[in-house]
This record gives sequence, C-alpha cells and structure tokens, in this order.
Amino acid sequence: MLRALTIAAVCVALTTTLAGCSIASSTANPPTSVAPEPSPGTGRAPFRATGNEPSWRLDIDPTEMSLLTNFGQTRLVAPTPKAQVTGATRKYVARTDKGELTATIVDQLCVDSMSGMPHPQTVTVVVGGQTLTGCGGEPASLLQGAEWNVVEIGGKALVAGSKVTLAFAPGGHLSGNASCNRFMSGYTLSGEGLAIAEPAGTRMMCDAALMDQESKFLAALGSVHNFSIAADGALLLSTGDGRTILARRH
Repeated sequence: MLRALTIAAVCVALTTTLAGCSIASSTANPPTSVAPEPSPGTGRAPFRATGNEPSWRLDIDPTEMSLLTNFGQTRLVAPTPKAQVTGATRKYVARTDKGELTATIVDQLCVDSMSGMPHPQTVTVVVGGQTLTGCGGEPASLLQGAEWNVVEIGGKALVAGSKVTLAFAPGGHLSGNASCNRFMSGYTLSGEGLAIAEPAGTRMMCDAALMDQESKFLAALGSVHNFSIAADGALLLSTGDGRTILARRH
C-alpha cells in the first residue's frame, strides 16, 4: 500500500512539473527517405530552410516567400507560388524584382554542415545564377511520432527480454520505459543540439541486471548532447563524454 501511494505521488508530481516544458528550436547525409512534413504554405508554421558558406535563409508561408542572403543584408520577396509536386519533391518558382527564385524541397534527410543538426528536408535554392544548398524543416519531426525501441546502451545490447523505450511528444515531453520503471522528462532542441532534462520516474525494484541497465540508461539520457539519424533510420543519442543510446522503430 505504501509503495503504491509513493508511486502515485511521484507520477502526479512529474505530470505537474513537465506541463511547462517546451521545444525551442544544413550538407546532406546519404539519401535516406524521411516522413514528409506538411507542405510549406498550408496555413501552419512557416517552412524555413538555411544553408552555410554562403549563409542564407529561406522562409515560405501561405502568402510570402523570402530569401535572406549576404548575412541578412539582401532580402528577396515574392508571393508564394503554387508548389509543383513530384513524389517527395516540391518545387516553388517565384518572380522577384531581381529575377526568378526557385526553391526545390526534397523529403530526404539533411545534416547542417556547421551544427550537425539533422533536418527532414534537403533544400536547393537557385537565384541570380547562384545555387544554394542547405537543410529545411523542423528537427523535432524526426524524433516525434512512433515510439523508439532502444537496442543498445553504451554500445551493449539490452538484457535479454528487457524493454527500453523513448516517446518524444510535441511540447517537449519525453516518456518511456527505462527497463524496470516508467520515466518522464523534458527535451529541448536548439541550434546547439538536443538537451534532455534529468529523468524521473516510478521506484519499483527489479532484479539486479535490470536495475543496472536502467541506471546506465537514465544517466546517459540525462546527459544527451545531440542526436543523429542513420541511413537506415536508427536514432543515435550521444552525450558529451561519448556515451550513446541506439534506438529503432519497428
């Protein structure tokens, strides 16, 4: 009875604490297909793409398409044209006062050449005879969705028959199974990478092997510094000191 009351109290406290968490928020990887985001200009948050060397930024919303270059000193603006859709590719051809602006967005994994942050789209912009390449879309969309099943912690396979999971939800909420106990946490994405708050959870006891695995998993999870998506779709969470968590979707 005492254990049940303790677990219930912990869960209520966690729910209250995590209610305020939020997400803050480009050279391509191998041509990995990723789930497409909603098309730019459909009434949701504007689509954004960025690139480096030279630095540029493209924004597409339902009414306006704009390109910033020359470290923000040059801005081209045009009404958002209708997208030309072919499979996983969307192409926008706009007319500006300085000529044609073409943006091609492909639902293909892309990694920012400076930050290393993965993005769901590869983007190519052609303007004034210049071709700009970079990444677009929200990195969070790569984490969210179906639950991830952890297959390795620190390069070692899980204890036979055990289950460790990760579920990234909108609003910066993270939950899952740590081996023996359920856990809850919060996550934040920024230009520097992925940060996960120190996890907390229920306090049941299991056999020694599961408790040891759980301890290593939670310690690594709370120290995550960034994430990457492999060519086969696997998720790799990495800490600043070299520890890793490898997960897959089934």
